[in-house]
Amino acid sequence: MIPTREILWNITALGPILLYTLMAIPFVFLAYGLARRVRMWRQGQPENRFDQLGRRLWHAILMTVLHGRIVRRRNRFGGLMHLAIFVGFVTLFIGTVIVMIEADITVPLFGVSFYRGDFYLAYKAVMNLAGLLLILGSLVALYRRYVLRPATLETTGDDVVILAFLVVLGVQGFAVQALRMAVTEDPWGPWSFVSYPMALTLSALPESWLRAVHVANWYIHFLTNFVFLSYVAYSKMIHPFTSFANVLFRRLKPVGALDPIENIEEAEVFGAGKLEDFTWAQLLNVDACMHCGRCLEYCPTFNTGKPLRPRDVVLELAGYMADRGGIFSGELGQGENSARYRWGAGPDRALIPDVVSPAELWDCTTCGACMAQCPVYIEHVPLIVGMRRHLVLEQGEFPEEVTSVFTNLERLGSPYQFPPNQRAAWTKRLDQPVPEMAEVAARGEEVEILFWVGCLGSFDSRNQRTTVALARILQAAGIKFAILGKEESCTGDPARRIGNEYLAQMMAMQAVETLNTYNVKKVVTACPHCFNAIKNEFPQIGGNYEVIHHSQLINQLIAEGRITLDPNSALARGAVTYHDPCYLGRYNGEYDAPREALAALPGLELREMRRNRNTSFCCGGGGGRLFMEETRGTRINQARVREAMDTGAELLAAACPFCMTMFEDGIHGVGAEESFKVLDIAEIVAGSMITPNGADGAKGHGEARPEGAASESAERPE
Repeated sequence: MIPTREILWNITALGPILLYTLMAIPFVFLAYGLARRVRMWRQGQPENRFDQLGRRLWHAILMTVLHGRIVRRRNRFGGLMHLAIFVGFVTLFIGTVIVMIEADITVPLFGVSFYRGDFYLAYKAVMNLAGLLLILGSLVALYRRYVLRPATLETTGDDVVILAFLVVLGVQGFAVQALRMAVTEDPWGPWSFVSYPMALTLSALPESWLRAVHVANWYIHFLTNFVFLSYVAYSKMIHPFTSFANVLFRRLKPVGALDPIENIEEAEVFGAGKLEDFTWAQLLNVDACMHCGRCLEYCPTFNTGKPLRPRDVVLELAGYMADRGGIFSGELGQGENSARYRWGAGPDRALIPDVVSPAELWDCTTCGACMAQCPVYIEHVPLIVGMRRHLVLEQGEFPEEVTSVFTNLERLGSPYQFPPNQRAAWTKRLDQPVPEMAEVAARGEEVEILFWVGCLGSFDSRNQRTTVALARILQAAGIKFAILGKEESCTGDPARRIGNEYLAQMMAMQAVETLNTYNVKKVVTACPHCFNAIKNEFPQIGGNYEVIHHSQLINQLIAEGRITLDPNSALARGAVTYHDPCYLGRYNGEYDAPREALAALPGLELREMRRNRNTSFCCGGGGGRLFMEETRGTRINQARVREAMDTGAELLAAACPFCMTMFEDGIHGVGAEESFKVLDIAEIVAGSMITPNGADGAKGHGEARPEGAASESAERPE
């Protein structure tokens, strides 16, 4: 006997007629719901996201269908749970299509049956496994939401409805199969390893009863399917479509590059003050949110009790867009934040402050932790910066502390009240002179590298020590380099992240013009913010250079033997922990060079913090926060300092002047000045170098200030 079974057993001819007739209803609902969402997205501004379609399609399949960004090392439990539900549901759907092809195409039209033999037996086993995965995955999801209740996860009525539907569908499918086998005593029943034990239990019941219940359950099962599919486009369950589309149309530009306002001199709208000011891809962005809360896991504001929760900003926008489009937003019930719900708030609200509050926007450190963790590549930071641009450029509303930052940038070319002619004052602490590009060009010479010092490295007394250390390393390695000196100006990074795009573009164009005047090819900087701006944003306005971070160059020089380190260095001894700067790590993918440079010092023992590499916790200084007072929740820098101290290390290695400033303040804030300190990688390496004359090569190494500089450090306002 060849293994097979009768399709539509116990179902009269009316069954398939009703099935195919009613099938159109859920697909019409689904198509209509998707069409309305697409119409909402099209309210946004045009943007080309249709380039490199092959690359886009493969990446979308890899990240969503194959769960590449859903099942991750730090999210295995939730990721595998989702994978079980996804695989179960999709496999059961494919299995249903296979049966339909057999019953309605291959057999009646071609007289060919493939639903038999080994294929049939394998099919039965796979379908039972898929149903089991669907049910177990859904039950685990309910357990996670109602028992484990992780802080980052929020449960609504919509979640319960969806998961209940999935469990019921799975149970109904097994019941239909078990009722059939109980009557037919299917010899191949054991291959249905979930339904078979159920069939054995039911077999003692009267056949007439089993047949009647089977027919009723068959119709109810397909009716449940149709109701569920109709609900999909009006609930969170739409996310398989929107998530795939969002990854398909994600930005392919460097993640650290914010898109400028094109033709800003002629622009009539600055930033995003209403939904229509976002691009269509950004509106798709907010509609793709799965509410999973992964963006909160390493968010510095969420973890220190501040109003900003990246997920909530996205859902606020999504709910508002649903209000405006007149469709259900995927949230059943009313919560504290009424902007997130379709019912009760209404569409007649201003985007800022009625939907998204200014407090949320100004809390953001633009660290990118939310974007790095989002399974579907939602870009929260550009959304927030877009709304900041509206506040700054159209409403003239921004934190009072940044008023002086804007004024100083415009007048002096830096966020601080230091004149440009003091930018090179730090060089007087070195025995060897540091040439400026104007002098080099006047002599008709060229340099190997331009050292972009940055504003903090030029004017802040603490960060000048890093600048001096890096210059000493370059000199010891015999690298011919120069600085711009008084011709250097801010890259515009703080202004751009705060939202003053007009000022940011002005600063960036000035910097690019200066670099291009000297035909600069290669730039090194100790500031990840300058590094990111020059590498990823200057090309937008014609500034194309090879940009290298000082940790990368230092590591390269050590590996090439161009500088010699003292294995018995008193400075580089004991336990050290390294902090990954957001704009070097997450935004530009550099995690190894700083660690390798530290590892070259055998006296150091590197101890990793709990949150490191792409899950590193922000210092709190990005996004212009370095210049703003932190008044809500726990101070981010103190939270990170405590985490560093928990490693048992006595030294925190930094690779960013923003981080240095924040950590010096954080160490003071927790009262650990006597037991814990922070040094830049350049300071550690420079202090451990063996120089030809055995000297350290710098005058006043330590706390000395550059001649002519102000006695006060250029610190954040307190």
